[in-house]
Amino acid sequence: MVVRIVDPSGSEPPTERLATASRPASLVGARIAVLNNGKPNAEHVVTVLGRHLAERLGAQEPVGAEKPNSSRPFEADVLDRFRNFDAAIVGVGD
Repeated sequence: MVVRIVDPSGSEPPTERLATASRPASLVGARIAVLNNGKPNAEHVVTVLGRHLAERLGAQEPVGAEKPNSSRPFEADVLDRFRNFDAAIVGVGD
């Protein structure tokens, strides 16, 4: 039997480089998705942050979705609903 221990601190080199999305120059009028990942307090944090972006930076009122279980991925139809949004806030840790 072989046991492989993986260091979660990120010291191992990544197997694949991923490009990040470019930041919008402004959030005025931006469509913001707030996705509650089901972790404790996630709904509160993403909702407050989404409202903050709308009130202070001129984004549209945030549109949200949630998943009932943090260990499962969002359903494809949920992600498709937000495909053309300008930004997303996704869950938080415990």
